[in-house]
Amino acid sequence: MAEVELTGVAGDLDAAVADLAERFRAALEAPARATAEHDSPTLRARFEEPLPEDGMPVEAILGQLEERSAGGLAGSTGGRYFGYVTGASLPAAAIVEAWTAAVDQNVGMWPLGPAAVELEQVTLGWLADLLGYPWAGSAGGKATGAQRETGPPKAGPGSGYFGSGATMANTVALGVARHWFGRKHGIDVGEEGVRALPPLAVYGSVELHLSDHKALRTLGLGSGCVRAIPIDGAYAMEVEALVAAIERDLEAGVEPAIVIAQAGSVNTGASDPLDAIAEVCERYGLWLHVDGAFGAFFRLCERTAPLVRGMERADSLAVDAHKWLNVPNGVGFALIRDGELHHETFRGSAGYLTPGSGVNIHEFAFEASRSWRGACVWAALKALGRRGVEDLVTRCCDLAAELAAIVEEQPRLELAAPAPTNIVCFRYVREGMDPEAANRTIQAEVAASGRVFHTGATLDGRFCQRAAISSWRTTSDDVQALADEVLRVGDGL
Repeated sequence: MAEVELTGVAGDLDAAVADLAERFRAALEAPARATAEHDSPTLRARFEEPLPEDGMPVEAILGQLEERSAGGLAGSTGGRYFGYVTGASLPAAAIVEAWTAAVDQNVGMWPLGPAAVELEQVTLGWLADLLGYPWAGSAGGKATGAQRETGPPKAGPGSGYFGSGATMANTVALGVARHWFGRKHGIDVGEEGVRALPPLAVYGSVELHLSDHKALRTLGLGSGCVRAIPIDGAYAMEVEALVAAIERDLEAGVEPAIVIAQAGSVNTGASDPLDAIAEVCERYGLWLHVDGAFGAFFRLCERTAPLVRGMERADSLAVDAHKWLNVPNGVGFALIRDGELHHETFRGSAGYLTPGSGVNIHEFAFEASRSWRGACVWAALKALGRRGVEDLVTRCCDLAAELAAIVEEQPRLELAAPAPTNIVCFRYVREGMDPEAANRTIQAEVAASGRVFHTGATLDGRFCQRAAISSWRTTSDDVQALADEVLRVGDGL
């Protein structure tokens, strides 16, 4: 029925595509505002209606969506959006994302998207090369049984997976770590479940990201197994405290299993001392997972590269693409050193799943069907090249340094933490003013104004302004505008 109707309205379909082209081109420009103008009830009222009984013409649907969304979209594709860690989608990535939606490949299995699967395998290799991670191969690479059973893998072809973001990438990587820990004890976790595992401990700093806790909960290990390791004045994990925690667990009969180190804390941009942590993991035979959601790309800036030295020694690495690679939201990736162990963790089939000549990606993560996520990453890398990505990361870190310098020059502003990367935390200070209440008010009012957008962070129990710079559109004028807005609102209190 639907096919017959569409065949009969080819002219309407042409009109819809022409309309898409015009609206899509406009959407690729920087937004006028950094934040939405309208609140939740206003926006909900625009969409609230009964389920339509009859369909509407295809050429009218996009126009209605744009009309009802007007004033309700975050300005995250602009250069003055400093909230969270958010990249602005590159035109090439957005265009390819739109095309892949039309060709609608299911990358879960090779016969459902042959070219899509092959492109993703190549693109994962590019990413590993870009980040200096020793991946060296294709999904299903081999590692020796001794490596799998007595210690984390140290060599051999690795594998990877494009997930919906770093949360999925962390979950996939820690799923492989859990499987490795089970194998070490002669337990097939996939068959026997986590109840068969001995008591274990996972280590991460007090700044460990929520997504890592979510991953451990999802995997049945729970947040209770995490040992929160103190941080130093640079907001990095204290290695001596890590060793002490491991020793305490060994004495208590709890087996140390995994260390989750951060390349780029979301609060401050700080990185844990990865090289020293890797040494500890090798000494005690622990799995090292690096959560490098955005900080993995520090490697590409000469000034920040030393902060992630040792990342290449990780047994698994999780990264977001929709942050610093500036691709559409919903794309992250995991890189696993031991490809065979990765496959062993998630493999499985069914009678109706007829394999093809390539990799079946559903055997490397939780998802069965999924979209062609890797295509927009391929497009971004093709558009930028290695030098372009290096320049993007370096420019963002340079802009953060500019903002930090502006803060230090202003008598009513002060840095709340070191700012060696792309995140700057600072406060408005004025004699006779409650700094906590003032800074919360400033953040809320600046965000509501729509001129720029940034979020806050609580460091050492004190609220501060927080700006993360990861957009290809951000300029020196934009970071100056943020400082000016904070001062304008603060001075007006």
